[in-house]
Amino acid sequence: MRSCIYTGFFRRIAWIVLVLVLSGCAGYREFRDAKELSAQGKQQESLAKLEEASRLDPGNAEYRIALLSQRNLLINQTLRPADLARRNGNITDAEKGYRQALAIDPDNVVAKQGLEAIYQERKHRQVLVEVDAMIGTSDPAVLEQAGEMLRSVLAENPQQKEALQLKERLASAQKGGELAELALSAKYKKPITLEFRDAPFKSVFDVISKVSGLNFFFDKEIRPDLKVTILAKNTSIEDAVRLMLVTNQLEQKVLGADSILIYPNTPQKTKDYQSLSVRSFFVANADIKAVANTLKTILKVKDMVADERLGILIVRDSPDVIRMAERLVALQDVADPEVMLEVEVLEVQRSRLMELGVRWPEQLSLSPLVAEGAAFTLNDLLNLNKDKIAVGLGNTTINARKEDQDSNILANPRIRVRNKEKAKIMIGDRVPVFTTNQNGTSGFASESVSYLDVGLKLEVEPNIYLDEDVAIRVNLEVSNIIREVIGSAKSIAYQIGTRNASTVLRLKDGETQVLAGLISDEDRSTGNRVPGLGEFPVLGRLFGSQKDDTKRSEIMLSITPRVIRSIRRPDLANTEFDSGTEVSVGAKPLRLVPAQEDKTSPAGTVEKQATAKVTIPGAAVGKVPVKNGALAGGSASESIAVGTAQAGGLSLAWGGPAEVGSGEQFSLVVRINSNEPLQGVPMLVSYDPAYVQLISVQEGDFLKQQAGGTVFNQRTDPVQGKVFVSNVRHGPAGVNGSGSLATFTFKSLKAGLTKVNVMSISPEPVPAQALPLPIVHAMKIGN
Repeated sequence: MRSCIYTGFFRRIAWIVLVLVLSGCAGYREFRDAKELSAQGKQQESLAKLEEASRLDPGNAEYRIALLSQRNLLINQTLRPADLARRNGNITDAEKGYRQALAIDPDNVVAKQGLEAIYQERKHRQVLVEVDAMIGTSDPAVLEQAGEMLRSVLAENPQQKEALQLKERLASAQKGGELAELALSAKYKKPITLEFRDAPFKSVFDVISKVSGLNFFFDKEIRPDLKVTILAKNTSIEDAVRLMLVTNQLEQKVLGADSILIYPNTPQKTKDYQSLSVRSFFVANADIKAVANTLKTILKVKDMVADERLGILIVRDSPDVIRMAERLVALQDVADPEVMLEVEVLEVQRSRLMELGVRWPEQLSLSPLVAEGAAFTLNDLLNLNKDKIAVGLGNTTINARKEDQDSNILANPRIRVRNKEKAKIMIGDRVPVFTTNQNGTSGFASESVSYLDVGLKLEVEPNIYLDEDVAIRVNLEVSNIIREVIGSAKSIAYQIGTRNASTVLRLKDGETQVLAGLISDEDRSTGNRVPGLGEFPVLGRLFGSQKDDTKRSEIMLSITPRVIRSIRRPDLANTEFDSGTEVSVGAKPLRLVPAQEDKTSPAGTVEKQATAKVTIPGAAVGKVPVKNGALAGGSASESIAVGTAQAGGLSLAWGGPAEVGSGEQFSLVVRINSNEPLQGVPMLVSYDPAYVQLISVQEGDFLKQQAGGTVFNQRTDPVQGKVFVSNVRHGPAGVNGSGSLATFTFKSLKAGLTKVNVMSISPEPVPAQALPLPIVHAMKIGN
C-alpha cells in the first residue's frame, strides 16, 4: 500500500517537471522567434512573442529584460513622431501616436500628458476661431471681449502660436486708445451732447438713464446737494460719465452690461467696492525676486507671495493692476539668449637638431695601484713608477645626427553657452604629482597625490547684445611638460611651460576672429672642442663636436559666434503704455473723443437721429441726441435663398424655411458632407437680434456616427447676435459622410428680411481648401 502511494507521488512530480520543461522549451521558442522578428524590423510582432515567452516562463529574467527593452523601444518610436506632430500643429496624428503608446503601456505618463495637451489645444483652437471672427469687427466692446478670451488662452499656454498672432492683430485693431474696462452694451457707446450748468448731479444721470437705457445706482454717502456743470458735444456717454465722476471725486463699478454703481472715491469705499483678483504667474526664465521687486516698485502691489522653489508669483490686487502685472511679467520673463561658439585652436611646432663632430675624452685620471685592504704610505708614493699607476680615460664619440620634427595639434570644439555664463574646455592630460610628508617627531611618512592639468585650457564668457553683437571674454592657456624634477624626498614635480592669452572681443553674428602670434622661438648652440685644435675652421670638426637645436611653436585661436536665441526688442505697444494715476494704478486716461456716428445698422439700413429734450428745475435745458433708428435686415427686393458652400471634398448647407410668420418659432439646420474623416467642426453663427431671438442650440448627428462620444458646447451673445458652437469627437479616428452639425431654434420678432450667417468654421483636421465664407441663409418674416 505504501509503495503505491510513493509511486503516485513520484508520478505527479514527474508530470510537474515535464510540464515545466515543456513550458520552458515553448518560452525559449517564443523568445527565439521574437529575436528573429526584431532583426527583420517587425517590432510589434516581436513584442507579442516576448510577452508570450514571459507568460510561459515568468521566472526567466532574460525574457523579462528583453520584454521591457522591446516595450520601451516601441514606446519611444511612437512618442517621438507624436511629439513632433503636436509641435507642428498636427494634433490628429499626434493623438493617434499617443493612443498607440497607451495601447502598448496603459500607464505611460508621457502619452497621458500628451493627450491632455491635445485636449487643451483643441479647446484653445475653438476659442481662437471665435476670437478671429470677433477681431474682424470694429466694435470696441467686442474687441475687449476678444482680448479677455485671448488672455485665458495665453495664460494656459504662453507659446500658442495662433494666439500670439491674434494678439498682434488685436493690438492693431485697438490702436488709437484703450478700450472699456468691461464690455458694456452699445448703449454706453452712444454719442451724446450735454449742456448743464449747476444741475443736480443725480438729475443729470437721470436724464442719461432715460435716454440711453442704462441703470445707475448711487452710494448713500454721495452728497444730495452735489451739482455738476458740463458742456460736451457729440461725445460718448462713457467719456462724459467718467469725466463727471473724476472731477467730483467719485468712482464707478460696472455691475453688468447696462448697470453701473457710483460711489465716493475714498479709501474706505474703495475697499468696500473694489474687486480684488488673485493671479498666479509661473515665471520660467527670469529671476523671481527681480520680477517681484519690479511689481512692488512699479505697481505697488497690495499682496504678493513669491515661491522660489516652484517659480510661482501669486498676486492679489485689482483687475487693472493684474493686467499691468501681466504685461510687466511678460517683458521680464524672457528666455536667456544663447550662442554657439565655434572654436578652432591650432598649435604648430617645428624643431631642427643638428649634431656633428668628434667628442674626445674630456679628462684623464691617474690613480696609484694599492693592494686591497692595504694602506697607501709615503714610501709607496716615493717609489711610484709607470707600473704602479692606473690610468682612466673617457670614451671618444663620433656624433653625426640630424633631426627634423613638424607637428600640428588641432582642437575644434563647439560650445553652446548661455548669456553671461562661463564655459570651459580642457583638452590634455591630468598629470599626477606625488608629495611626501614626514612627521619629524614620530618619523611617520605619508604620501599624497595631486593632479595638474596640462594641455589646452579655454574659458569663454559671452555677452549677447540686442543687435546680435556678441562680446566674448576669452582666456586661453596652453601648457606642456618640459622636464621632471625629483625632490629631496624622492617626490616628483614637473617644470611646466605655458603660454596665456586673455582678451575681450565684440563680434557680429557669424563673424570670425583669429588670434595669432603666441610664438615660442628657441635657438640653442652647444659645442664640445679640444682646446686649440678645435678652433680651426675646418679641422675643428675633427677635434670637437657641435650641436645646434632650433625649436619654434605658434598657437592660433579662431572663434566664430553663432547666435541661437537672441534678445528681441519688443513692440512699442508692449514697452510703453498708460499706467493710470498715482492714486489709481491702471485707471484709464480721461478723454473726450468725438463719437463716431454709424451710418448704417448691422443689417444695412440708415439710422435716424432723434433729440430728447428734458427740462430740469433750476438748470439749463439738456439736449441729448441719440440713435433711434430701427434695425432692418435688407431691402424688400432682396431674394430669398438657402446658402451653400463647397470646397474640395467638403460642403456645407443651410436647411430650413425661407419664410416664417411674426412671433413664430422655427428651426435651421447646418448640414455637412465630407469625404475626409473629421474630428471636430467648431463654427461661429451670427444673426440679427432685432428680428430673431435664439431659443436653443442642439447637437447634430454627424460626429455621433459609429456610436462615438462627443463633447458639445455652445456660447451665445444675445446682444451682438452671435453663437459659437463647439463639437469635438473622442477617439483617434474621425468620421466622414453626411449629417447635421447643429440645429438652431429661433423665434421671429418682427416683419422684414433677415439673415443667419456661418461666419467662420474650422474643421479638424484642416482641409486643403477653405470654404468660402460667410454662408448665408436669407429669410422673410411676414406679418
